[in-house]
Amino acid sequence: MKRAAAARAVLGAVAVGAAVMLVVSVVHDPAQVAAASAQVTTAEPTTETTAPALKTQSTPTPTPTPALSPAESAALAERVQQAVRRSVPGAKVGLEVFDRATGTTVTSLNADATFSSMSVVKLLIAIDLLARNDWALPDTATRNRITRMLSASDDAIASSFWVGDGGSAIITRDVELMGLTSTSSPATAGEWGDTKVTAADLVTVYRYLADDVPAAAHDLIYDALYHASRDGADGTDQYFGIPDGLPGTTWAIKQGWGSSGSTAYYNTTGLVGQDSRYVVVVLTSAPLGYYRALGRALTNGTAQLASVVSP
Repeated sequence: MKRAAAARAVLGAVAVGAAVMLVVSVVHDPAQVAAASAQVTTAEPTTETTAPALKTQSTPTPTPTPALSPAESAALAERVQQAVRRSVPGAKVGLEVFDRATGTTVTSLNADATFSSMSVVKLLIAIDLLARNDWALPDTATRNRITRMLSASDDAIASSFWVGDGGSAIITRDVELMGLTSTSSPATAGEWGDTKVTAADLVTVYRYLADDVPAAAHDLIYDALYHASRDGADGTDQYFGIPDGLPGTTWAIKQGWGSSGSTAYYNTTGLVGQDSRYVVVVLTSAPLGYYRALGRALTNGTAQLASVVSP
């Protein structure tokens, strides 16, 4: 997380991704985060995982893998939570894994609990922009901006789209478009990273992207998510969660990281596996003092899903 050294005039306390979200946002002073994080030990970074060749929109073909019983599903979700909490005690975890081939939920935990989206909301911004254009691709410059907003998690571009496309009205339109039930606009209009989301609603978003968005628009978004860079626009390693936790899988991801007030958030979301078979969403939050540890804790938790998410 890049954080500005100078204070900015503010009406809130949300920081995400590469820069401040808007002039109404607060960026935490670096000393504040450093002091809060000083007592937390962070793990060594993992090695980079390179995504395989791009796959285009298609319907996954089910393979004869045995379904988990309700008890096994619940036990898996608990292992994810406990793996996160070994590094960050008391962390809040919300997760859902959906198998598009069988149309079933593999595992879930607190799937209706709300979290601040941080940069995951950029996926909603992109979908809204294209939907309002009747899914026709925009000009090259706009396509390039969408790609960078998603792949490098560029905050400045997201802020520009947010202001130009109606701010919180973007979320209202997305809720109606995709039938989301628990997603809501940020309390302070300019703080797009404080959009409230749930694991269940984000599964709905990815299913909509995979199954309902017309091919050209789908491929623009998917290609950007598939080519998510190791480092975000702010220099943050954004391969926590799915990329480092599920090595060897094909993935197309949108990550989110940042803080709102005294709470830190790390979220990993995406389409995983051959033909985007699985939707994987793991959301986490903890007191700000665990900010530097939460990303690695999320990776440890996501790694527990390797037994059920095939490459």
